[in-house]
Amino acid sequence: MTRGTRQGPVWAHQDDERWAAQFELALAHRHNPPAGLADEVLAEVHEIAQESGRPVRDVLGAPDAYADTVATERISETRRSDDGIDGLAPGARFTGALVFAGAQAVLFGIVLWVSGGFWLSAGWPQLAGGALLVLLSVTAVGVLPELRSAARPKAWRVGLAAAGALVVTTAVLFTSVPSGTLLRLPAPALFGLGALLALAGFRLPDERAGRWFAGRRAAAQPEGDDAWLARLEALLRGRHGYPATAAARFREEAGDHLRASGGSAVEEFGPVEIYALRLADNLGRARRSARAQRLPAAAVSALCLWWGYDLLAHPEPGSAWFWVKVVALILAAWSCASTLSGLRSTASRSVRKNTTRQHGS
Repeated sequence: MTRGTRQGPVWAHQDDERWAAQFELALAHRHNPPAGLADEVLAEVHEIAQESGRPVRDVLGAPDAYADTVATERISETRRSDDGIDGLAPGARFTGALVFAGAQAVLFGIVLWVSGGFWLSAGWPQLAGGALLVLLSVTAVGVLPELRSAARPKAWRVGLAAAGALVVTTAVLFTSVPSGTLLRLPAPALFGLGALLALAGFRLPDERAGRWFAGRRAAAQPEGDDAWLARLEALLRGRHGYPATAAARFREEAGDHLRASGGSAVEEFGPVEIYALRLADNLGRARRSARAQRLPAAAVSALCLWWGYDLLAHPEPGSAWFWVKVVALILAAWSCASTLSGLRSTASRSVRKNTTRQHGS
């Protein structure tokens, strides 16, 4: 993908420039804005800053909070109702997972080239295990999050069981099955595999991938009140990050309203995706988003601890794999620390918003 050179506003203060970058990042990362919205808003912000003569942060507040406000006011409900609690559009997780798997294949090829030479010997356990490892990576990073955001709990559970089976099968192939030399291939061949995966991720439109995971029934409006209410609960749990008890309570309240009014769900509440968004679009959204990141952050933290222990217990500074593990550990630890810092910031900001709202009322 190529992007043309963009001429942005010239900011009077360095902090204003940082604010603009943080705002653009928050809007793009959390809200899936339409093309051109960030440029349009930043042009307006620049004009406001010039007229007031004050730093943008003093006038408009924190950039991420302002991004939330812009998203609520200027991105249509129809567009926002498809986005998950992570702010990603349908299909974006899967295409991103393909790019991630491609980068892994390239890195793996570099390490094997450095450690084992240009020509590599491989048996069918290594070939099958490597293919399953790529499939596992795409499933964990792309498929399962897509199914959860598409509010398809049964398909998500099937995918989770498949991921567990992939883990066991891959481990058995790599550790327990005897290996012979099936073929010899050049290490740069993995570069080609990685390039193909990454190219597929870049070229595949997010909208098309999103339709694959939505399914025909999920993409259409539910027929009947019971199906509408069941879809509402699934959307609140999967796409909007509500706990099971809270999602069930919303479903019960909507069902009580329908029984009291005698109307249909579509007549009373409208499209189920938009109604679910309206229920979820509140001060607790940031807290739910942070909660959804806790499990991946905990998994990365556990991996860092195990990896660090393994490096200290079996140091091999003469091996290329050792230094790859060191670099990977540093990157994983940095990513985990950044995520935890963001979660703490989100939690404190959510508390401040709730306190301000309570004092205001």
